[in-house]
This record gives sequence, structure tokens and C-alpha cells, in this order.
Amino acid sequence: MEVSEQKLFSALCGTFCAAVEKARAESMSLTDMYVQVKYDDQQVVVYDDADGVLAQATIEELDEWRTAHEGEPSEAALIALLRKVLEHDEVNQALHTLDFISPFSVVLVNADMEPVADLVTLDDENVYLHDDFWEKMDKELDDFFEQLMADTK
Repeated sequence: MEVSEQKLFSALCGTFCAAVEKARAESMSLTDMYVQVKYDDQQVVVYDDADGVLAQATIEELDEWRTAHEGEPSEAALIALLRKVLEHDEVNQALHTLDFISPFSVVLVNADMEPVADLVTLDDENVYLHDDFWEKMDKELDDFFEQLMADTK
């Protein structure tokens, strides 16, 4: 990870931790948390499930990171980065200290507050698998079937 990406990662971790601290300080019971990235303003805003602002940060490295990832689908790179941030020990531990109503999700939203991607889901009763699991499983089953059919010829 280069220096600017490391600064962006640290700033995002801090923003999520600040959002959790505010929710805990106000004794909120959340069902969802929404993340909105505003590239024009170089801001990341974290909302509660009533669209109240929990944390807002201006991150200078956001524009540089976006420029560096122009060749990739923009949302896919952003989703991967945010998932990596949410899986970081400090942020993950902070999320688990929240008073939440299961299932609790952190969702990336667009400018109109419409969901773009489910970044992480916390639930004590169910295990959620990301889409890449099913893609890998599908490929493995296809490979197995081809090998099985080749053996019958």
C-alpha cells in the first residue's frame, strides 16, 4: 500500500470509529449504517438509519486514490477498499461494541441515498456469504462436472 492509500485507509478507519463512538455516546440502537462518498467535496459521510450524520470527514487523498484507480470500475474499487477498512481489527471491534438490532448492515449509498452495495452485515444468528464465494463455488462445481464427464468417455 502506498503512502497516500495508507493515509486514506487510516482516515476512513478513523471516520468509522468516530461514527461508532457518536452512536454509542447517544445510546443509539441501529439497524443500519450508511456510507456516502462525495468525490467532488472529497468527503466521506456516515449516516445512521434515520439519515442523521454520525461522522463526516474531508479526506484529501480521496481524489488522488480515485485518479489512481481510473482504469477499474469505480464502484468496485471503492467497495473493495471500504470492505477492507471495515474488516480492519480496530473498526471491526468498534462495530461489535455498537448496540445494534440484527441483522445490522453497513451499506454504501449514492448521492440519492439509494443502496449501491452491502459492505458488511453483522448478525448473531446467520452467516452471510459474499458474492465472490458463490462465483468460486460455481467455478469449482463446473470444473468438477467437466472432470467427471471426461472420466465417463
